[in-house]
Amino acid sequence: MAGAELNWAMNVQSPGHIVGTLNLRNHQAVVDINYNQTEYSITYKNSINLKYDGTKIHSNYNGWIKNLDNAIKRNLTNEVYK
Repeated sequence: MAGAELNWAMNVQSPGHIVGTLNLRNHQAVVDINYNQTEYSITYKNSINLKYDGTKIHSNYNGWIKNLDNAIKRNLTNEVYK
């Protein structure tokens, strides 16, 4: 739900693994989201037109990931208090 709020396409690959894809204009960011009962991680998987060279990437990428992380945290907090 958190990713969908921000226009990420979230595809469940297996229990504990989601692939998130964000398409904005001519840019695409793809991340792996691995999770269990107590933690999750968001990891770069692939991109298009983000000038990723193995160490550097388009300046907007980190903001998109931070927004996704915040949305996940917000959704988890809301679930706890339901």
